[in-house]
Amino acid sequence: MAYPSFEQYNNAFSAHQHLLADPELKKGTVTKTGLGVPHAISGGFALTYTIKVGQKKYAVRCFHRESKSLERRYQAIAKRLAQLNSTYFLNFNFEPKGINVNGHAYPIVKMAWASGVTLGEYLEDNHGRKGALASLPTSLLALSIYLEKERIAHGDMSPGNIMISGAASAIQLIDYDGMFVEDIRDLGNSELGNINFQHPDRKAKNPFSPTMDRFSLIALSLALKGLNEDPTLWGKTNSDADAIVFRASDFIDPSSSVAFSELMRKPALATQAQNFAAVCRAPLDKTPSLEDFLAGKNIPASTLQITIKPMDGRPKLGYMGVYDVLDANNYALCLHRVGDKVEVVGRIVEVKLDKARNGQPYIFINFGPWQGKIFKIAIWSEGFAAISNKPDTSYVGKWVSVVGLMEPPYTNNRFKYSHLSINVAANGQMTIISEVEAKFRLTPSSTKSVQALATNREALDKIKGRPTTAPASQIPAASAPLNKDILDSLRRAQGSGNTQPPQAKATPTRQQQRPQPARQNPPEQGLMGKFFDWLFT
Repeated sequence: MAYPSFEQYNNAFSAHQHLLADPELKKGTVTKTGLGVPHAISGGFALTYTIKVGQKKYAVRCFHRESKSLERRYQAIAKRLAQLNSTYFLNFNFEPKGINVNGHAYPIVKMAWASGVTLGEYLEDNHGRKGALASLPTSLLALSIYLEKERIAHGDMSPGNIMISGAASAIQLIDYDGMFVEDIRDLGNSELGNINFQHPDRKAKNPFSPTMDRFSLIALSLALKGLNEDPTLWGKTNSDADAIVFRASDFIDPSSSVAFSELMRKPALATQAQNFAAVCRAPLDKTPSLEDFLAGKNIPASTLQITIKPMDGRPKLGYMGVYDVLDANNYALCLHRVGDKVEVVGRIVEVKLDKARNGQPYIFINFGPWQGKIFKIAIWSEGFAAISNKPDTSYVGKWVSVVGLMEPPYTNNRFKYSHLSINVAANGQMTIISEVEAKFRLTPSSTKSVQALATNREALDKIKGRPTTAPASQIPAASAPLNKDILDSLRRAQGSGNTQPPQAKATPTRQQQRPQPARQNPPEQGLMGKFFDWLFT
């Protein structure tokens, strides 16, 4: 099925009284931006709109990307959650013909609005407040035990999908697009989850089973314990709402990770940090439950040792963002990503503080002269109430990263400009970063990955009869093209008498990488010795 575009849904929700099928939703009020456009708050293959009906509030999800067996998937999830009747989940209805767009009916999900704030927002506000995080690890453990008992899994257990409410830090899960229940095991997974809370093997293997939240829950639990003991970990690890203490690169190479080393400095957490490093390096299916992990049970065997100082001399991995990273100055590329949740990085050129026609304040943060085609950050009245630090003219010249849904362009014919924007309505969406960090995020992945180095070292250790330092299951197929190029260059150099190490070619992007056929005849040990010397000295 071809689904409507973002703009088409916006038009439909502007006339929702006539185009929604649900009688209750028809009576409600759609939340809009300061421009009077319906405000969608998330992307991916679904867009989420907010409708208020009296004292009730609903999240209405509409699909604008193809999703495998959408109707069967949601009906099975709704049935299972209704059976469970658990406070961990929200009630929702899947309505196959929920909205009419251009004369055709499309499905919607009507879900009760969760109370509280996301875990990411909560941590942005409270990571430095003494005792504020103390009960969260216990709440996570109780959730983990419940999921294991009922043999279900969320599929994207990350701070944006965990709601925190009340003084006791009660937990509730939202967004069930990738949820596992037994009745749909055969459908497979529909998403990969937030990369900063997933095992390095998740993308390659993408399991669909009741155990797929285990790694995420361990990472979250250990991160929260670390912050509770030492709030400065937030700054030391460059944490934000989508990356709590750890990032994906830490899981790939724990021995050179600042996060792991910082946790090793804390006697109460050192053993768990060492065990988690072993989990990261082991096959995904060897991940223990959170309950077992905390008890020190079923920890994968490992020779990897983490120290209080990260290993020096390892090549730095390229930036691994949760969302695709766009340059704020590339209007054409931003336009192409309308309707997607993305990260945009750029340097602020102008900051405009004003009031809309309805008298409500707003802030526009421009990344180019307002008279042209530019990308900007918009903070409307709802954002004013949510964010702690209000940007002002002192922000001009600063580099920022903003994460959110790319809105359709707003064009003004009178002044002949066209603006794309991301609306900021919560703490953690926008972060001030250094110029060095900005350029790092905008630069493609580094030319040599730590995974590739582990692969080479393992092969050499086998040849030389030494114990391997990483299991073969950790070898990513994507590393093969770079290794092949280097080895071929070394062979050519050996044949010509030139023994200088070759210049590594830039690693292709993840979309361009393709596994290469395995070699029938491995290179001789002398050549591999040169390869080893070049890589590790």
